[in-house]
Amino acid sequence: MLSVKRITKIFNTGTINEKVALHDVSLKLDEGDFVTLIGSNGSGKSTLLNCIAGVYPADRGSIVIEGKDITNLCEYKRAALLGRVFQDPMMGTASDRKI
Repeated sequence: MLSVKRITKIFNTGTINEKVALHDVSLKLDEGDFVTLIGSNGSGKSTLLNCIAGVYPADRGSIVIEGKDITNLCEYKRAALLGRVFQDPMMGTASDRKI
């Protein structure tokens, strides 16, 4: 269902603030798989999810969902293929809605 192959994401490339957030990360999930990402602050968990969702473009590698390469697909088009729940409800799609 989801295949992430050798994803690399570098922030502030070529500057003194360059940060390699992901380096050659690969992941393969089949239908029915349940995965939990754990790691310390700054280990790349959110960056990986943001690359899969299209928030950040991957610098290298590929992302494939159900056989469709979505690596260069924009975020709003990827939304038809995947869903996302934010830990902080103020980060979601209705963050400014008054109840």
